[in-house]
Amino acid sequence: MPHPAPGPADAEDPRLAEVMAAVRSSRRYQSVAPETVRRLAANALVASRGDLAEAVKRTKRSLHEVFGAYLPSPPKYDALLRQLRDAVDAGDDEAVRAVLHRAMSTHASTRERLPILEEFYREVFARLDAPTSVRDLACGMNPLAAPWMPGSDAFTYHASDIDTRLTEFLAAALETLGVAHDVRVRDLMTGVGEVATDVTLLLKTLPCIEAQGRGQGWDLIDAIRSPVVVVSFPTKSLGQRSKGMFNTYSANFGAWLENRPHDVEQVEFRNELVYFVRKNA
Repeated sequence: MPHPAPGPADAEDPRLAEVMAAVRSSRRYQSVAPETVRRLAANALVASRGDLAEAVKRTKRSLHEVFGAYLPSPPKYDALLRQLRDAVDAGDDEAVRAVLHRAMSTHASTRERLPILEEFYREVFARLDAPTSVRDLACGMNPLAAPWMPGSDAFTYHASDIDTRLTEFLAAALETLGVAHDVRVRDLMTGVGEVATDVTLLLKTLPCIEAQGRGQGWDLIDAIRSPVVVVSFPTKSLGQRSKGMFNTYSANFGAWLENRPHDVEQVEFRNELVYFVRKNA
C-alpha cells in the first residue's frame, strides 16, 4: 500500500533516503552531486504522492533531462587524462588538441561547438577586456576549450558542475595544461556561490535551469557576481530540430532585459545564440 501523500520531504525523511539510495545505486547517477539528487528526489516524492517506485523513476527521468542526455555514457577519464599528459610531456600541441577534442566530443553541448570552436572563442574573447578571472557555470567539458581561449595563460578558470567524476577530471586536466583553476561541484539551483569574477560563462544552461524551476534561470543572471555575463542558448535541440528555439529564446531574453539597464550585444553562431550582458547598476 502506498504511503499517504507527503508534504515536501526533508533531509531526515526515511522515504527520501530510500529514493536517493535507489537512484545513487545506479552506476549512471552515482557521481551526481548528492544535493542535486536530494532536491530532485524530494520533488519526485511529492509528485508521486508517496509511491517510492514512481519517485525513483521520476528522479531518474529528471536526472536524464538535466545531466544524462548530455553525457550519455561516462567517458574513460583515466585514459583521456593519461593521453593528455603524454601529449603535454611530449610538447606536441597538435596531439594535445586532438585529445581535448576527443574528450569534448563525449559531452553533447561541447560536441556541438567543436566545428566552430576556434571562431567561437576568438569572437567571444574579442568582446572581453583581457579578464584575469573567468567563471564557467554548469561547465560540462567546456573548460577543456581553454587552449582555444585567448589569454587563458593569464586568467584563473573557475568552473563548476554537478558531476563529481567530471569535475575531478577537469581539475586534473587543467593542472596538466598549466591553466590556473578552481573546479568545484555545485548545484546552481541552490545558488551560484560568492565567487566574483571578471566574466562568467553561462553557456546553454538557462533552458535546463528553467525546466527545473520557472524563472530561476533568469534570476541566475542577476545573482552572478560578474560585470560581464556571456549567456548562450541552443538554437537546435539535441536531435538537431530547431522547433522555433531562436525566436523563443530571443523573445524570452528580451522580456527579461526589458526592465534592466544592462548593455547587451547579440551574436549568432551555428546552432548557438550568444548574448554579452554588461551589467549596469
